[in-house]
Amino acid sequence: MARPKITVAAEPPEWVALPQELYAATCAELVTFSHKTVNSNAPPGGIRLAPEQGLKLPYVSARTLLGAGEVPALDYVANAGKTATVVKQLNQLREGVATAPANEATRILATLAAATAQGAQIGTDKVSLRARQLLLPRQGGYVSVTPLTSGGVNRKLRTKVRQHNEHLREVPDENLRRIPVAIFGLGGSNPQNVGSLVRDMQRPLVFFAPTENRQLKAVLALHFQGVRMRLPRPLLRGFRDWYADCRRRNGGRIPTNMDSRDEEIVHVRAIARGILAQGDAARQRLLAQRDVLPAGGSPLVSAEADPVARGLVDPELRDKEWPRAFALRLARLIADYRFGDGKDEFQFEQADIFELQAMIEEVVR
Repeated sequence: MARPKITVAAEPPEWVALPQELYAATCAELVTFSHKTVNSNAPPGGIRLAPEQGLKLPYVSARTLLGAGEVPALDYVANAGKTATVVKQLNQLREGVATAPANEATRILATLAAATAQGAQIGTDKVSLRARQLLLPRQGGYVSVTPLTSGGVNRKLRTKVRQHNEHLREVPDENLRRIPVAIFGLGGSNPQNVGSLVRDMQRPLVFFAPTENRQLKAVLALHFQGVRMRLPRPLLRGFRDWYADCRRRNGGRIPTNMDSRDEEIVHVRAIARGILAQGDAARQRLLAQRDVLPAGGSPLVSAEADPVARGLVDPELRDKEWPRAFALRLARLIADYRFGDGKDEFQFEQADIFELQAMIEEVVR
């Protein structure tokens, strides 16, 4: 049983009186995304989103928070003088925890609303060498993109994660998991140079990648790609030895008599049957794992797969042109096969490849 958490009432933050002009100047340069989040030594600058830039999409970002009616906390572009204190008190006012006099709070919030009613870009006329840049392909060229972090989004996430974890500590639920966080150093010896929200950016979420299931991966590869023909090397070596022996005994050519042709057919058909056996083995594997295939394995091999590889796995997916296409592909694979053992290689002419194709086609008709 979880021990009850003893909560101590937090002391209300002390309010520091500051000039209205300082609030106005600071509000005008508040940003949603700051250059400093990329490199604390980068020149000051950033981007403030306008309210109309909100998006209604099912993921968490600064723009989708705006689209959902949530306004991420804004931050300063550079920490100078009383800037950090001004921004801290602005956020206290927005969150309703400030102890400012009522009339002063109303005046400051009005200043904030007026200044942030529209978007802004500050110090974006050129990209600092300290800022990371990603080159993304676009319309035959590339566009350079510099990713920036929103401290306000980080604050929203951190608040939700802390609430979730504290709730689980007080009310355990086996159906829910605690969300782990790590510590990420940011800003060097003076993190406040990055921004007033830097503490919220220093607690990244931790996600554990799923472990690889090699068997499932192989089954899905068969479904989406079909089976790749792997020529049985021992059978090809036997065919190569027979082929080379015939050429030696007959002045560099292959005899065209019936005995020689029958011997050649035996070799070629053995290779073809070996490839067909690979397809059948793949089919049996898919049938045994049909429950993990898309749409329950119907069809057994994806319609996006290569037609020859698809039909090799499932005979029901073969059309009338499949035997010829399969035979031609296998014949070319045999002709192009290289042993790399220093001995003679196949030396097939185009007419020989057509002969191989005809022999293979007889096996699958």
